[in-house]
Amino acid sequence: MRCHSFPTAALALAICLPALSGCGAPAAQRQPEADHADVPNQHAPNQHAPKQHGAQAATADSGAAAPAPVAAPKVNPNRRPGESDDDAASRLNEDGKVLVQAGKYEQALEKFRSALELFPLSNAVFNVGSMLYTLKRNEEAYPYLEETLKQPLATEQRKVVLEYRANTLKALAQTHAVIEVSTNPPGATMVINKKPWPYATPARVLVPFGKATLVISSSGFASQTVVIESSSAAPPKDVSVRLAKAVVSAKATVHCPAGADVFIDSEIRGYEHATLTLPAGPHVVRCGKGSASKAFERKFTAFSDAPGVFDYRGETR
Repeated sequence: MRCHSFPTAALALAICLPALSGCGAPAAQRQPEADHADVPNQHAPNQHAPKQHGAQAATADSGAAAPAPVAAPKVNPNRRPGESDDDAASRLNEDGKVLVQAGKYEQALEKFRSALELFPLSNAVFNVGSMLYTLKRNEEAYPYLEETLKQPLATEQRKVVLEYRANTLKALAQTHAVIEVSTNPPGATMVINKKPWPYATPARVLVPFGKATLVISSSGFASQTVVIESSSAAPPKDVSVRLAKAVVSAKATVHCPAGADVFIDSEIRGYEHATLTLPAGPHVVRCGKGSASKAFERKFTAFSDAPGVFDYRGETR
């Protein structure tokens, strides 16, 4: 076994690569559990910090507005006091490598997963995939190996990851196929047969033969469901989806003068009053009796976060 050190953006980690030719067992029979190649650190895409929301409350004695008590941030049990997320991820990744050397593969996997949850180290991406591969959990291993190949890798590193991916696909050849899923806009999440895919579009994903249900979602867009039916004799085709903007609804109650019909955006919706679910945004209300009657029009805006009441009973044309 040849061991090398590859400096990364946050830390330098040792990697051990198997001899790839001329020695050792054949590729499919090697013991990969000790071959965790740390690859250059990259920030994973689509990482968003949680939003912070402020609030105010009136004090009992003065009536003045004062900041509400702020809940203490949730402490991640995998992070030590004063430790940053990336430092904690680095430490957990190293702990996992020690467990691999001790043959404690399930425990090592948990360390690598915990590292990845804290900070998107590409080292941990590969180590999660490599450990799942070692444990023969091929369907779970594939997306992490595929994601690793998107990173800048040295030639020998890439050769190892390609080997692992090839062996994984060989093991799944009778039950799954790989398709490319792309969306417009990109960055959508995917769920395949109720199992979340760990990476966003565009992505190469595993689809089980038979009937598979792919649900594609993205913030601000309507989710789309694609049903894929395939077999080894009739492999599935790639999927390309254009996501439509989600329609945000709002509740509104409109009152018109006595005897008037209620028109919303030129469509009659009630008599004298109407309680409606409308797309959030601007609308035009018209109170009157048909197009030939005296009527008046007013503009109003329906907001999704609070029901609106729009009362025109005291108005005339």
